[in-house]
Amino acid sequence: MTILYRYVVREILTCFMIVLMAVLSIYVAIDFIEKIDNFMDAGVSATRCVVYLLYKLPFIFVQIAPVGFLLSILVALGLMTKNNEVLALKSCGIGYGRLLKPTMTLGVIFSAGLFVVAEMLVPVFMANANQIWLQEVRKKNIFASRTNDIWMRAPRQIIHIKRYAPSEKRIQGITIHTFDDNFRLVQRVDALSGRFANGRWQLDDAVEQLFTQASGAHQIKLHEMIDADIDLNPDDLAQATQRSDEMGLAELGRYIEKVEREGYSATRYRVDYHSKIAAPFVCIFLSALGTGIVLRGKLREGMPVSITYGLGVAFLFWILNSFCLSLGYAELMPPVVAAWMANFVFSCVSGVLLLNVN
Repeated sequence: MTILYRYVVREILTCFMIVLMAVLSIYVAIDFIEKIDNFMDAGVSATRCVVYLLYKLPFIFVQIAPVGFLLSILVALGLMTKNNEVLALKSCGIGYGRLLKPTMTLGVIFSAGLFVVAEMLVPVFMANANQIWLQEVRKKNIFASRTNDIWMRAPRQIIHIKRYAPSEKRIQGITIHTFDDNFRLVQRVDALSGRFANGRWQLDDAVEQLFTQASGAHQIKLHEMIDADIDLNPDDLAQATQRSDEMGLAELGRYIEKVEREGYSATRYRVDYHSKIAAPFVCIFLSALGTGIVLRGKLREGMPVSITYGLGVAFLFWILNSFCLSLGYAELMPPVVAAWMANFVFSCVSGVLLLNVN
């Protein structure tokens, strides 16, 4: 490793650690302020709120690391440009490609690191964080099995939901067991599907069974639609359902096959599957983009302009990526295209900037 290579890598990593600590501190502080009231109202100590936030750190890191990496490249190379270090290297016959090599190498390393964190740490830590929020703060005795079946224990009720679609606020395959004070079954309701409307769950194609313990009578009623008395809202179900960020690629792939085998649409999960693959690669494209911006001499004004450029680029990428993912969720764009479109566009912009460097 040459002296120049080590110098550039050291400067970028130093800036990255500063940016990462600053952004993480702001993110955690804001999240703590927003959540602490809910924890206190539920009678949960502030220590558990800190544990909850610590469980979310890997997820937060995966979200902000690409932006922090871009900002670190812009700041480090921007300061080198302001101090005429890049000009000095050029005058010594050192081409711009020598500056691109360490940034691209770091981009590859960061991409691999993000993939490992997203696969190995985020699913486990986010599952623990969601359990703390749902069971200790929301006081809901609700669990999701490894097959994503949802079980809930309420006063005098045990509820089983086979599948929940958060985007549609619909449930499929619901069974409600209702018991008396002596824990004897008095009612069972089975429904093919249900939806949340007007603050209540409405079940479609329901079969209601009533049991009379004294006489042993058994009565069956069929309903095209019936209101269900369930103390459960869509937000609670969304927290309980094992979401894409709680599953690794292999587990998410198996879940997609299971959902499609049962005849349900898995478009949203397919988009998330390809997005989990595409997301780490953003570091490579952003490293090339940041280097291209600096080498075109756009950041001679120093750190404030570098940060402004970085935030602007990150905002544009986030808008484009979110828009494409929304099109994928709505089945207006193939899942693979929706997940990779933003990366493709920004890689093209990076290539144009690098090709036009003087």
